Amino acid sequence: MFDHLSLGVRDLDAARRFYAAFLGPLGHGETTATEAELAFGPGGETSQFYLYPVSGDRISGLGSHVAFTAHSRAAVDAACAAALSNGATVLRPAGEHPDIAPDYYGAVLLDPDGNKLEIVAGLMI
Repeated sequence: MFDHLSLGVRDLDAARRFYAAFLGPLGHGETTATEAELAFGPGGETSQFYLYPVSGDRISGLGSHVAFTAHSRAAVDAACAAALSNGATVLRPAGEHPDIAPDYYGAVLLDPDGNKLEIVAGLMI
């Protein structure tokens, strides 16, 4: 659970394309956009996830890890596929990972700016 999250990105327009594709299968859409900020939220209604331009490099990333809830394994797979086709790199492929939790199904990716993204279906407890 979170109130809102913010990530720095090198190219706001490229980040818009990436996150629109990545978040669409999870039910999130763009809510606001300015030159200084881009926001997404559930159903495109409430801003909870913000992107803003910064400088940094892909190798070191920008020191972030954001976990998104998926309502099904199919949504994890769809978001992962959309991210990969838009420049993401896989750190942990989509699937069951009982080493994390018995009912964990998810994936961990790096977005094109090196931000670590996790997609989780099922309880992690």
